[in-house]
Amino acid sequence: MQDSFYSIINILLLVYACYSWYWQAKLELRGKYRISILIWTLIIIWLGFSWNYFEKSDTGINIFLALLLLISIIDGYTGFASKRIVVSGYFKRTVSYSEVESLLLLKINGLKKPTVACIMGTSKGRQYYLRFNADVNQVLGVLKQHMDHNIRVEVRELQK
Repeated sequence: MQDSFYSIINILLLVYACYSWYWQAKLELRGKYRISILIWTLIIIWLGFSWNYFEKSDTGINIFLALLLLISIIDGYTGFASKRIVVSGYFKRTVSYSEVESLLLLKINGLKKPTVACIMGTSKGRQYYLRFNADVNQVLGVLKQHMDHNIRVEVRELQK
């Protein structure tokens, strides 16, 4: 029973890893890497072994853990691709540009590199956060290439 469970889960994780890797490879403007997803994955794995949800002797556990870590590493990359926005998360990896209704760009001053935080509001009531080591004009330039409708854009400056 457990062998088939890990086989099915491993196949699903492999398909998801390929899907995420595909979109990560298509990025035109890469966001700042989000290490938090990797840290949370390591905490979940540690808790799984601590609370005996995972057994070292389970067949397929090594492949499962390797795929889970691979997905966590890949999913840390976000940014803008030619057809979609790539976000960080297990359940929603991409967002269509047509879903974006509002855009808030926060230019963060006082850091060594130019930094822009981008908060996108969608027609489905969701918000997505991306952070870039880029200039506001560079982020806006990439967005204007792909946005085919009028959206509300607000630019603010923050002091760090």
